[in-house]
Amino acid sequence: KQLDISLNQFNTLPSEIGKLTSLKQFDFGGNPLEDPPPEIIAKGSLHVVSYLRQQLEQGREYLYEAKFLIVGEGGAGKTSLAKKLLNPHYELDVQECSTEGIDVIHWEFKLRDGTTFRANIWDFGGQEIYHATHQFFLTKRSLYALVVDVRQDNTDLYYWLSIVNLLSESSPVFIVKNEKQDRQCEVNERQLKSEFMDSLEKVCTTNLADNRGLNEIKIAIQNRIAQLPHVGTPLPKKWVEIRRTLEMDERNYILFHEYIRICELNEFTQIANQLQLSEYLHDLGVCLHFQKDPVLKHFVILKPEWGTAAVYKALDTKAVRDNCGRFTRIQLNEIWSEHQYADMRDELLQLMMRFKLCYEIPGCSQHYIAPQLLGINAPEYDWNDSANLIFRYRYDFMPKGILTRIIVELHEYIEDQQLVWKTGVVLTSGSARAEVIEHYPRSEIRIRVSGSDQKRWLSAITHELEKIHRSYNSADNPTENRLRYQTLIPCNCSVCIGRQNPHDYPYKVLQQFLRDRQNTIQCQKSYQMVDVRRLLDDILYGALDVLPMQESMSRSDDDPQSFPQQGISSIVQTAQKQVYRPSRQERLNLIQTINTLPKPQFEELVYALNPPPGILPSNIAAQGNRASELLRWAEGAKDIGLPAILEVLEAMNVPLSPRPDHS
Repeated sequence: KQLDISLNQFNTLPSEIGKLTSLKQFDFGGNPLEDPPPEIIAKGSLHVVSYLRQQLEQGREYLYEAKFLIVGEGGAGKTSLAKKLLNPHYELDVQECSTEGIDVIHWEFKLRDGTTFRANIWDFGGQEIYHATHQFFLTKRSLYALVVDVRQDNTDLYYWLSIVNLLSESSPVFIVKNEKQDRQCEVNERQLKSEFMDSLEKVCTTNLADNRGLNEIKIAIQNRIAQLPHVGTPLPKKWVEIRRTLEMDERNYILFHEYIRICELNEFTQIANQLQLSEYLHDLGVCLHFQKDPVLKHFVILKPEWGTAAVYKALDTKAVRDNCGRFTRIQLNEIWSEHQYADMRDELLQLMMRFKLCYEIPGCSQHYIAPQLLGINAPEYDWNDSANLIFRYRYDFMPKGILTRIIVELHEYIEDQQLVWKTGVVLTSGSARAEVIEHYPRSEIRIRVSGSDQKRWLSAITHELEKIHRSYNSADNPTENRLRYQTLIPCNCSVCIGRQNPHDYPYKVLQQFLRDRQNTIQCQKSYQMVDVRRLLDDILYGALDVLPMQESMSRSDDDPQSFPQQGISSIVQTAQKQVYRPSRQERLNLIQTINTLPKPQFEELVYALNPPPGILPSNIAAQGNRASELLRWAEGAKDIGLPAILEVLEAMNVPLSPRPDHS
């Protein structure tokens, strides 16, 4: 019932594992796996076993295809490059409109061994308004081309290389210099390659008007894309057949029951397998199926580019832009009056909300705001700057759109539904007010809170920011932070306290001081020695449910760069007051429950209990080993005990066997 092959060098998992129908625990972490695909591995061991079983039952088919994504500023020549790759004789149209949203083009060519390879070219609109959906479509295991128009000095190479590196997990990138009118462009290739050594592979030069350098670029793309690690990955045969059927369907979307019917016609009949396949295709960007959304779950969008084009058709409408992003449902009906959109207006609006592109104004039914279109100037408002709680996030690289997502997530708390602008917002809860400002040139978000109950309100806002930060994490390793930043805690010495520009300390440094039993740290403004625990106590909030929107945190203390969601410790404190000896059956139920937790939930449990460093094996060790050590420590630790674990699991909504009443 248990299989542990972790910490080996397996590249693939044998399909025969699918025969183990009684398998309850399967640990395969720490292997450099290429098959199953990472999209399946990220779903957990049950999905992996199901995938292998389907491979065994259906046979396998090898796919030779990959995504080629073309990014860059608007008007740089991205669409021209895509069309020239397919047809070198394509005549450039100087009046050609810029791409709205995303265009997807299929490009087939022969490999050296005669195998037909298909590159799916994704041509992205370059205008800033389109950046908000990059997180959904800039995928890993792809090849990227960053197109630069040498006549315009407006391409932020650092931004584009950083966002691709962040979202694609260091997929290979080519810079393509489009030397229009043969104007030369100097790129500091050596410096860029030293900074982006994991991703930037080649800097190419072309003039798409006369095809100079085009053939060399074309050959380089074909050779490199065929070498991507997942190319030739075997998939269950039915998966490939159904995918082809869906891609050949000329409709933009189908009803979910039509998708089920397509699966059944291909003798693919189990609903769990059908849902697993639609989830896999969604993760790849082949189609969109939001299984947990109450509106969108009834549809499978076969052409993602159709959905994004509809979304940006609304946001690019002059009346919406002129009104600083405010629009009504009546306007949407007019914008989406074409036949291809008319029957899907509700779903397209839901898609906009799913992408965090807009929100409905509270108390103003069917009126919406797209925050990325808000005015740049802050409205006038009063602020009491005495005794403020000040908190900052400083990013190594700050992707665009973090603040707009915060505005969407917390829009119900916008003061008077008026104090919001493109780079800031004032959020109110009771007598607590929070000003959240984005300073993009400094790669910083600054929060200051006034009024009473400041720590509670700060905790709620930072919780939402942490959720956004974690959304950039790798699906393969959800506890590994891809987005690098510091959380800065304000000094409370006699000079800094109450000031708007106090000295601040990285949260990670304060944690390390406590681990090393260093109880004080020096302020660099007053040179006073400051109590570390008091610094944290002045910021951290101890209640569990700050707001109904709070969700439990899924991170391990192994990488403590981010500010934690507060409150789980209170569960432990409550549990410490209970003393009883669990029965053997309860102990068995407990270890079985912990052993089968998904890894993010297990790491959440570890974080809540906070065992001392060195108690648990490394997080690359088998979960069963870590779980055993966690229980052994909890049972023997003073003021912890097994009841603490039970209480935390219950707070995480993990189902447990009934416990006897020990009151």
